[in-house]
Amino acid sequence: MIRRRSRQIGVAAVALAFAVVSGCGQKPGVSGLYAGPGGSSGQGAAAGELGGIGTDGQPVDPGALDTGTQGAGAGTGTDAAGTGTGTGTGTGTGTGTGGTGDRGGSGGGTSGPVPPGIGDPTPLKPGEPIKIGVHAPVTGAAAIPQNSIEHAVGVYADYINKKGGINGRKLQVKLENDNFDPSTAVSKCKSFIEQKYFLVIGSAGADQIDACARYANSRQWPYISGGVHESNPRLGSLNALRTYFAAYLTYEQQAPVITREIRAAFSGQKVGLIVAENDNLDNYAKVQGNSLKQAFGTKLVLNDRAPKKIQAEATSIAAKICNSGAKAVVWNASPGGLVNVSKALTCSVKFYGPGNTSGLNVVATGGCPQIDGARFFSSFPQLDRMDSIDPEFRKAYKAKNGGADPDDIAINAWGLEKLVGQMLQAAGKNLSHRTFMAALNSGKTFDAGVFPSVKFAPNKRFGGSAMYLLEADCGSRQYKTRPGRYKP
Repeated sequence: MIRRRSRQIGVAAVALAFAVVSGCGQKPGVSGLYAGPGGSSGQGAAAGELGGIGTDGQPVDPGALDTGTQGAGAGTGTDAAGTGTGTGTGTGTGTGTGGTGDRGGSGGGTSGPVPPGIGDPTPLKPGEPIKIGVHAPVTGAAAIPQNSIEHAVGVYADYINKKGGINGRKLQVKLENDNFDPSTAVSKCKSFIEQKYFLVIGSAGADQIDACARYANSRQWPYISGGVHESNPRLGSLNALRTYFAAYLTYEQQAPVITREIRAAFSGQKVGLIVAENDNLDNYAKVQGNSLKQAFGTKLVLNDRAPKKIQAEATSIAAKICNSGAKAVVWNASPGGLVNVSKALTCSVKFYGPGNTSGLNVVATGGCPQIDGARFFSSFPQLDRMDSIDPEFRKAYKAKNGGADPDDIAINAWGLEKLVGQMLQAAGKNLSHRTFMAALNSGKTFDAGVFPSVKFAPNKRFGGSAMYLLEADCGSRQYKTRPGRYKP
């Protein structure tokens, strides 16, 4: 049996495998890595609350927490929007004129729309570059070619710096390998923050992104990633993290759109769902399962979770898919698992799923011809459309990489960096964490032309609006971009 909690649906119970589209399941040591969802700067967690991560990067024992001890101290200073003084005893007090008061220790006061206690209130010095840290799975179990990420990160920064930078500031982007492991990812994020990188970006890997988002929030540091899952049953919603921003639709937001696409092609036929055995995906599995059940009723004949060692059970999983009679299967598991399972199929099945990594050309190359016609959502268009959408991309990539042609992974990096660049532009010349956060929380729509537009608010961290839909074309062994953008 593939899963210990498998459910009977319809005539047969079918267990199946699913890992994360941008992460291959729960990694060792995940459970102790997260910061709690609450806690503004200057307000310590009360005894008995979820502990999270301390300033040393290690898990904090919830029972050992004092109330408000983080805010002890006093300080004065200025920020771009106003001046103020504050003292902190856990909650912090302060005054400000049109902006945020300064923090005493970790405490602080606030006025206006800017959250208090976010990162460093001091604006960057005139001409000081904007340093951005990126963590990504350069090595590890991710189905992403190592050189692709190394060549992709920083292409937009190199391009915009040649044009004078952003508000007169150059971008400095540094890539760190998180080895597709949450513990390593947190250590990289910790290092970026201690080195005063202005913000941190999570490039891929849902477990790594979740871990770093929670750690960055515990340090009150801006963190941006693609859209992954929305919550963890033990740790709460990512939407509760004040410094986290998802730059495209989450898995849960994509769920009804996936169901809509399958229903249009397979109405009245048997369908299935496979989600990784990973608590970060528990909520997505529930949302997607309910959506499919409402649309297909008893025709949802396969609804299960995949084991971590999905490759070892590929043949068994493929047999269960075929025995279920499902004609379409929603797959939110490791891309490598999709390739191995598809190779073992003895029946014809169309795969669907949320973005991004199962829609990469490396998956089409490995999975064809069995995955012909598979459709996966993506935050970015494929190579067949990119030149018409953003003609500067290919030229910039070639300029930075010795004339080499880009792959689709480079589109993702370019689109995310370009979107972040627009956010930095909106924060103004007197850039600080507070002006940056104010720009994002203002309700302004950001649309850099590659990713669909995003729009955040003080209580809205999932800002995506739409996705592209990619379809595997095994004649070319690549994904092709279907027309339009797909909204929930």
